[in-house]
Amino acid sequence: MKNMRRVFSSFMLVAFILIIPVYAVEDKHFIQSDDYFIAEDELGTKEWMYVSIAKMKTPAKPETKNEAEFMKVTDGNDVWTQYYWQTRIATPDDFKLGTVVIIFEQGGDNEIYRAPKTKEEARQVNWFMAKITDVSDLYKKYVTVSGGYKTSIDNMRVKVSTEAPKPKVRK
Repeated sequence: MKNMRRVFSSFMLVAFILIIPVYAVEDKHFIQSDDYFIAEDELGTKEWMYVSIAKMKTPAKPETKNEAEFMKVTDGNDVWTQYYWQTRIATPDDFKLGTVVIIFEQGGDNEIYRAPKTKEEARQVNWFMAKITDVSDLYKKYVTVSGGYKTSIDNMRVKVSTEAPKPKVRK
């Protein structure tokens, strides 16, 4: 009887673990660890461009011309692109001229873009990519980005490198 209870308890534990869905961890911007920001092309010389939050469905590979397939979270549409980035919340070390940032497009006090306040807001309102062009107002807790937009320092994300480190060549 003890063996039967032990087997049943083990079975129930395994069943419980298998039934629990695995959730991605989300940060203060409500961006989840498996979220990507995607675009149709790169920022290049544009002042700014819109980006979308998406989930990767198919990784990039040579057979797909190095494009990955994503599902946009705003509308559920599938998109193939080679322009995608995982990001993290920017830190003071990132607040430098020329840093490429991703910003939540929601105005707050004094026409300064603010961070999302809810998950729904973060996942349904536009985000855009731009470069930091003026840090002289950091003491006021905002910077200016290309296009002349002011953004709060808690409303910026930066790209996380997804490339493998290149091996060093000894001479």
